[in-house]
Amino acid sequence: MNRMKTAFAIVLPAACMAISAPAIAQQSDVGWYVGGSYGMTNIDVDTGGPGFSVDGDDSGFKIYGGFQFTKHWGAEVGYLDAGKASITGPGGSANLSVTALTFAGTGTLPLSEKFSLLGKVGLWMWDTGCSGAICVSSASDSDTDLFYGIGARYNINKNWGVQVEYEQYETSADSVTLTSIGVRYKF
Repeated sequence: MNRMKTAFAIVLPAACMAISAPAIAQQSDVGWYVGGSYGMTNIDVDTGGPGFSVDGDDSGFKIYGGFQFTKHWGAEVGYLDAGKASITGPGGSANLSVTALTFAGTGTLPLSEKFSLLGKVGLWMWDTGCSGAICVSSASDSDTDLFYGIGARYNINKNWGVQVEYEQYETSADSVTLTSIGVRYKF
């Protein structure tokens, strides 16, 4: 009889832990996080006329924070500095800068405990500024448009992760891309 009690004393808690382990793992994915990324940007500008050339390649960064509601779904806000595009044309040159606030819904597909695929869709509230001899009043503008992104994250431990992302920011005439690598800290 003592052997039976001992077996139950060992097997019952082990079975309860095995059943509850996925729930505990899912709860550990839930919570607040912050991060930052740095990478290469490309600002594709529609100059609206012949004789203009655009060098839209630069470096940019973003900082962001969000909340993971479940292991698959979350929401995120951020700030993007997409760098500058150099425009050369008849009459001189100009630099066009792009910054934005972002709001997105996020999706995460965990492939293992350490590795996940990422996706996001949201709005970016962008602002452009122009400096130089060929700037026109319409070169400085602001609006709200859609953006999306995909990426992957490797979790170093329960708090720190490294992620790579590709994001496409659209406007009615122009677009900005950011290919970045960064870190994320989960509280």
